[in-house]
Amino acid sequence: MGIALSLLGPSVSYLEDQLGVSAGVVGILFAVIAASNFFGALVGGRWVTRWGGHVVLRIGVMTFSVGVVFIALASTYVVAAMGAVLIGSATGMTDASMNIMVVWARAGKSGPALNAMHLLFGVGAFLAPLIVDRAIAFTDHLWPASIVIGLFAFLSMAVLGRRESPFEPEHAPDFHRPELPTKVVVHVAIFFLLYVGGEVGFAGWIHTYAEDQGMSGSNPALVTAIFWASFALARLVAIPLSKILKPLTIVGGACALSLLGLIIMIVGDVNALSIWIGAALFGFASGPQYPTMIALVDEKLSLSAQATAWIVGAAAIGGLIVPVSIGALIDTVGSASMPVVVLGVCCLGLAWVFVVQRSISRASAPHHTGVLRPL
Repeated sequence: MGIALSLLGPSVSYLEDQLGVSAGVVGILFAVIAASNFFGALVGGRWVTRWGGHVVLRIGVMTFSVGVVFIALASTYVVAAMGAVLIGSATGMTDASMNIMVVWARAGKSGPALNAMHLLFGVGAFLAPLIVDRAIAFTDHLWPASIVIGLFAFLSMAVLGRRESPFEPEHAPDFHRPELPTKVVVHVAIFFLLYVGGEVGFAGWIHTYAEDQGMSGSNPALVTAIFWASFALARLVAIPLSKILKPLTIVGGACALSLLGLIIMIVGDVNALSIWIGAALFGFASGPQYPTMIALVDEKLSLSAQATAWIVGAAAIGGLIVPVSIGALIDTVGSASMPVVVLGVCCLGLAWVFVVQRSISRASAPHHTGVLRPL
């Protein structure tokens, strides 16, 4: 999933030449993926309670693998858009079902498990620009990337096998964890809209940004890979940290660090070192925010399948609005606008973390029953 969802960013220049369109038009594919991701998340949230999470995963994995083939072999924009629809809808249902199952399996203590699962997404996203770069270098086409994803898809299907899916746990008698009120769902969803908007906006356009700032050869792909490597590393570090630090501390600190990485890029302008450092810092800062915010909610409130689906769907909307806006700006004022836009989004995200924390605290405060569990 990490490879499939991150394949488009480093493929922008290739698709411009292959399809005969501008970067801004290719950027519309980000919107297609995000819109499809939104609907896929809502469908996945329903299907996971009806058929079980593993069934949804099998459908999702097969579907986004086909979507990658469409994009890899596309000679027209319509075919590429069809691939984007398949990738977006399939990764949406897969994302929703995986998060739901982890929260159910580790109710109230999901932080380390969520970071471990999302770490593997980061590993796949790290591999994506390297796979694209080598595929184009060796064959001048993207089709080798579809073969790699097909192999990983086969492996994941084999691992799932006939394992049973986790289901929603019953509440312990001494401590009631209520489901999220609608108001809290909205507050959490807005954070994910901002976070994913910034992350996808940066990850999707950093390759183009690096090219426009004078980087040549494989360097733009390597900058993208550095972003995703730092992203994955942060999720690895977050696994032990989530056992000793509060989720709020991790999320707030990560949001603040993301601002530093972007400021370095903006101040450094065309300096190559500032691009490398900024990409690494922003990747490291982005890594733990998604899983740790879910853990922040799960710590005190119970996440239903539908609430999780709406939250993942809101994240997809962020992945629609910000990257498309950046693509339009790149066509008009240049790629230097990318880190500025992402900085503005991340500033809002940092402020919103504390709105979410306050909302969760208010919603969860009255629900201790006071009953002691016997030793």
